[in-house]
Amino acid sequence: MDLEFIETEDSPDRPAAVQRFLAQFPEASRAEAIHLALRALRARVEPDRVLACELAWEVHTRGYWSQVHRTDGRPYETEEAYFRDVLGLASWRTAYKRLAIGRMLTSFEEPERAVLRTAIADVGVAKAAVVVPAIERLGQWRTWLKLAGELSAVVLQGQVSAALQAQPRGREVSPPGERFRRAVLAAMPDIEAMEVVERFFELGARVVGTGHPIAIFLAGCRECIAEWEVQVAQGPAPHLSPEDAPGQEDRGAPIAQRIMPGGIDHQRWPVCPRGQNRNGHRCGNVD
Repeated sequence: MDLEFIETEDSPDRPAAVQRFLAQFPEASRAEAIHLALRALRARVEPDRVLACELAWEVHTRGYWSQVHRTDGRPYETEEAYFRDVLGLASWRTAYKRLAIGRMLTSFEEPERAVLRTAIADVGVAKAAVVVPAIERLGQWRTWLKLAGELSAVVLQGQVSAALQAQPRGREVSPPGERFRRAVLAAMPDIEAMEVVERFFELGARVVGTGHPIAIFLAGCRECIAEWEVQVAQGPAPHLSPEDAPGQEDRGAPIAQRIMPGGIDHQRWPVCPRGQNRNGHRCGNVD
């Protein structure tokens, strides 16, 4: 049968081309016809989605989102707003997964990257996002994408978790810890903040000796409280305004606004929000 409708350029005539394709089948075979049409449309669209992941990663790493404007001329307030608008995604977590695919793709050189793009398009970006952590840490992308094409998403996640020696997601295994980790990630304002939190849990698992997110969080709190107690005992930092000093009921809002990515006031906030203290340590991501 003629699948020429997937090769025609995007135009208002595309629905008509699909109908011409379906008309080639008798009514008794319409189910098979629609099945073929859907597979053909997916094969045409999915490679573009994979390429979009790669381009989105460049937008993220180079901060292009802050240099462009909406169709009405207004600037994008945040990176989240940009990806919600441009990628048409309702979930910030989904945008993060798309960026992870782009990050993984850019770690390969051509021509292998071209082969990898095709393989991801074959299994779809949703399942590809599940195996990205395994590919980035363990390699063997062909093996993992083959599994992605054969297994359900739930079983696939279990395979990835087992390979990474992590607890699989779900209510059956340590639900409080996993729900806590996901809730913290969901509360982050942008991709950079999510990456910091992911790195915190990754390093915390090595330091604390357990992958349980709540145990890691508590250990991190204990690590910083001792230093914070000293800083509080020394009194308010000289660069903070009176309304931000400890003891003021409204201090939370202005401080929170300054420590959030995209809203940091380095002149008035002497402690780096990513965890370094003010004793000369470099502020930046932990490598």
